[in-house]
Amino acid sequence: MASADESIMADTGDSSPFKQSSSKLGTPGPDFWSWLPPVENSAKLGEIDTGLKPSKKMDSFSSQPDLLMEKEQSADILSLPFETTFFKKEDRSLPPFQSFAEPENVESEPNLTADAEETFEEQFSKNAAEAARALSASDEKSSHGVHPDGSLWWKETGVEQRSDGVTCKWTVIRGVSADGAVEWEDKYWEASDRFDHKELGSEKSGRDATGNVWREYWKESMWQDFTCGVMHMEKTADKWGKNGKGEQWQEQWWEHYDSSGKAEKWADKWCSLDPNTPLDVGHAHVWHERWGEKYDGCGGSVKYTDKWAERSEGDGWSKWGDKWDEHFDPNAHGVKQGETWWEGKYGDRWNRTWGEHHNGTGWVHKYGRSSSGEHWDTHAPQDTWYERYPHFGFEHCFNNSVQLRSVKRQSSRNIKPEKD
Repeated sequence: MASADESIMADTGDSSPFKQSSSKLGTPGPDFWSWLPPVENSAKLGEIDTGLKPSKKMDSFSSQPDLLMEKEQSADILSLPFETTFFKKEDRSLPPFQSFAEPENVESEPNLTADAEETFEEQFSKNAAEAARALSASDEKSSHGVHPDGSLWWKETGVEQRSDGVTCKWTVIRGVSADGAVEWEDKYWEASDRFDHKELGSEKSGRDATGNVWREYWKESMWQDFTCGVMHMEKTADKWGKNGKGEQWQEQWWEHYDSSGKAEKWADKWCSLDPNTPLDVGHAHVWHERWGEKYDGCGGSVKYTDKWAERSEGDGWSKWGDKWDEHFDPNAHGVKQGETWWEGKYGDRWNRTWGEHHNGTGWVHKYGRSSSGEHWDTHAPQDTWYERYPHFGFEHCFNNSVQLRSVKRQSSRNIKPEKD
């Protein structure tokens, strides 16, 4: 296994957290992390001190069809601080997450912008179009090739029959740079059954000789609950990376919509640095942010954000954060509440909590306290505002998912899975 992968394995024993996550997400086809490139001349890579271990020579390489010399490339890149030069050549971008859209002052009306989510939907449409193109080209005869820059690539395709009756068609394209220092994989798949289940997704992974490892995953799916006739749509994305110094970074996003008007969305992102890294005052070695919202389809909703950070200070850690949430029923009765807090490396703490109780009378009960002695408890005339329905709902999701809806339904005949 390549050294970049070995650096992960050393931290976690038998398997890395990332490999467990990949397995949980259940992508079809072969596993990239146990792959070694079947190079035509292993000595070619062995002459370069890359740290990536090449595989043995593949005897059948010379008997394969003619090589393909071109591959479509994009200017988009992944915004990782430790991305490699080779990485920048590939289209491995995911959108910013809506957790970037911070609320106004916690005691004012939350006004989360839709710009980040619109960018997310645009990126999903772009990824879907890319997956559709890759799958439509999966029947091409060329199974390996050389790019103009000298990097090598190999392609595999297959069909899997799942136990729930869903048939999945996948295409995997793997490559290694001309100097053997970078290995990467692009995986695309579509899946469907004889009814209304449809799925489209991709996974892009890579590693290099300096210890950088990365992975991006996205998937969208749709299905119908035949017990009630409700149609469901779901979108998920997961972007992760780790560099040779052990610094890690991840963003996750999940959305679910149904035709009854219900919707649920959340985002989660975190980053960790070496605790010995010198930082400016106010900066952290570990930070985490979560955001979410849920709508019941009848005018009730729940929203929350939670942000916190940790800073290594030699003989201990200082921590700080803030969070807020709101819960409203369809009658505009509900609560808004939040907390700002800090904890020193020796266990000393400070916090301030606040809350608002809304009962639809035109008056709002506002209250709060802090560990430093602050306290308030008042009633004030104020209109109640909260987001009753998502600004992006089932209809928007359905209309935007053109490639997903275009996935063909399976015929009534049984399709047997491929033999190993």
